[in-house]
Amino acid sequence: MTQKTSAALFTFIILLSLQSIAQLTPEQRIPDSVIGWWDNNRFDNALKPTTDPIQKKRVDITNLFVDWVKKSYTPIGGLGTVTRINNSVSFGVKFLVWNVSHDKEWTDEKGRFKPIPEENTPFGVWCNLVPASYKVPFLNYNGDSYFTWPTDGYGANANDKKDLDLKKFPSISKYVTRSNESQIVLLAPNNKPPFVEVTIGEYLNGAFAGIDKELQKKKDDILDQNKGTDEATVKRRESFYAYQETEFDRFRKGIRKWLDVYKDHLNDPALVNHLQPTINDFYGDIDPFKKGVSDPVYPVYKITKEVLEKCKTDKPQWIVAYFYYQNKEKGNQLYEMYRSMTENLNYDYIYNYFFDPEKVKGKAYTAANEDQLKARLDNYRKKIVAALNPVANTAALPANTFFADDFSSGNEGGEPVNWFFRKYGKHAFVTTIKNQPGKWLQLGYNTPVNPSLLKKPIPENFTLEYDLITDGDFDSRTGGAVSLSLNTRPATADGTEVNGGNGTKISMDVISGNERDYDNNNYRGVVRIRINSTPEVNTENYSGGLVYEYPLREFTNKKTKIHVAVTVKNNVLTVFINNKAVAVSTDFKMTYGGKCISCGVPAGTKFNTIFWSNSTNDADTIKVYMSNVKIKKE
Repeated sequence: MTQKTSAALFTFIILLSLQSIAQLTPEQRIPDSVIGWWDNNRFDNALKPTTDPIQKKRVDITNLFVDWVKKSYTPIGGLGTVTRINNSVSFGVKFLVWNVSHDKEWTDEKGRFKPIPEENTPFGVWCNLVPASYKVPFLNYNGDSYFTWPTDGYGANANDKKDLDLKKFPSISKYVTRSNESQIVLLAPNNKPPFVEVTIGEYLNGAFAGIDKELQKKKDDILDQNKGTDEATVKRRESFYAYQETEFDRFRKGIRKWLDVYKDHLNDPALVNHLQPTINDFYGDIDPFKKGVSDPVYPVYKITKEVLEKCKTDKPQWIVAYFYYQNKEKGNQLYEMYRSMTENLNYDYIYNYFFDPEKVKGKAYTAANEDQLKARLDNYRKKIVAALNPVANTAALPANTFFADDFSSGNEGGEPVNWFFRKYGKHAFVTTIKNQPGKWLQLGYNTPVNPSLLKKPIPENFTLEYDLITDGDFDSRTGGAVSLSLNTRPATADGTEVNGGNGTKISMDVISGNERDYDNNNYRGVVRIRINSTPEVNTENYSGGLVYEYPLREFTNKKTKIHVAVTVKNNVLTVFINNKAVAVSTDFKMTYGGKCISCGVPAGTKFNTIFWSNSTNDADTIKVYMSNVKIKKE
């Protein structure tokens, strides 16, 4: 062999070994990518050209909002867009963060991201707007604006309510806030919004004053739908008019009734039963103000015509930032938007700029907690660099060992190194367990994890082994549960398991049980295994696949740790618990109990993906952990 040939062969071997180290796909890297703002103004199309100096100043304020938000928030895992809007009363900016993909359909000719239609989350900064409020139409006839504005907690997921308090954020705590369908921070001179709660008396008297106009609106609608002059149309129209007159007499009677019922409470705040009240609420005996045991109530507010006139100037009467509550389980894209709006938008500067300008005179806007913001962005950039240049464990593996990881390279509380999971739901993270050696991966509920540096496919004959631990002393019938999936089909570009098309899949659930049920028929600890292939040989009554269950008494509320091993050798599957064979595929049955036809995996089967997932019933209370993962060639 010549020196040149030897060098070329050496280079080829090095390249081959490098290529065998898998990387995250571009699609999988998106959730950790610093993407930023779209440089296309396609969505900034709502402003009309104007030469009016007041309107130009209002537009200038929207430009400030765009600049300030962009200095406070750089979209992660999504693409930001801007829409400036100038209405007669309110004006501001609607921001959107969009989902993106490397799919050619969602990139431009240069490969840059475009927004995926209809996949976005809005937030905004506005002047003279009350987000998540609802008009009270029958009161809005005298030039004032009446509306309901739900109290804190309305529309929120029950699990989120404890986290909704915006006052916990130092940059927000001094300002007016509301957490209903939106999270709202309101800035107004002296922290006093220019709208006030409406009393029961004002509400009822206003309804009485507006009832004739509501009736006329009904008649106009009737006329619009019955415009003919023929006798039949005229009679029908007159009949409808008469019916509405009778109905509205009942509404008047209802209003008088409630004025009398509440005659000693007319100065109390009007807390109504309906989020979007109508004049029909005064029909019958249902108290429009009565609060049921669990029924929500909605306070009513008013903005006077005088304030509304001021809102048409270039001087904001109040300013709001609105956004939706997000947490880590919603994914990096939404969580980082939420963090920027709660921790980095500089509300003090915005307040002072408009309502106490001497305090910021000559000072440029900077994000609140700017160093923290930069550190977060830098951390995401480092993640992408690491994903593009993965470093495999260089420790020498024992003979015949194909893969091994004990999570020792991960930081406690951090993500597992060289493992992939989608950045939504309960995240997996590295941790330690009292009285247990080494580091463990606490699995996030229903968020599959898989090793990103695993060479694919794994050997045809192999043993996969791993340790599991469940939290103990649980009272429920089952404790920690972990699902394993071995699949011959490659995952999608974004890391999702594929179950369609030709291929073979082994599914296995390992579920811990409660020992108090040992002696009754309610013990639920089990190893449940299923083998499915397409095309399928093992078919019974039109149902395909092989199944097997082993009553798992080794993994309980008292015995909280087990060693699991899965061996495939010569197409036969064997499962071991604590080094004891508990299931062999030659014993598996078809769905309805028939004897297996092909009693294992098809000849030549090689698996391309391995996923573990936390499938614990009570995952909020009972945690489950995994470590010491190893794949050996057989």
